[in-house]
Amino acid sequence: MNAQHYLTNPARILRARELDRIGGQRKFENGIESRANNLSKLVTRLAQSPFPSLRSYADSMDEELEALLVKEARLRWLVRVAKYSEGANREALWLEAEKVLVDLEKTTEAMLYAHCA
Repeated sequence: MNAQHYLTNPARILRARELDRIGGQRKFENGIESRANNLSKLVTRLAQSPFPSLRSYADSMDEELEALLVKEARLRWLVRVAKYSEGANREALWLEAEKVLVDLEKTTEAMLYAHCA
């Protein structure tokens, strides 16, 4: 007996695979967007922080906060544009947003640790 499996509906199988890939992409995008929103709130709170330790090095701290706010604004822009893009551009923008997000998370964590510890 022949044990080889035959495709009875290859279009259906391909569509199912495509839907699985799209579902995974959506989870990836939603995760990035959620992390970006949380980070945005943290950066805003950090910029508005009245803690004396954060304001003791006024000039350097203001420059660091300004750079952090610019990076955060870039991240928000990338996420917004990626949401309304399609195809390869969409995937490239989400990957870029993830890279920016990881860098921004590390920078924010370092600032919090250095100036609040």
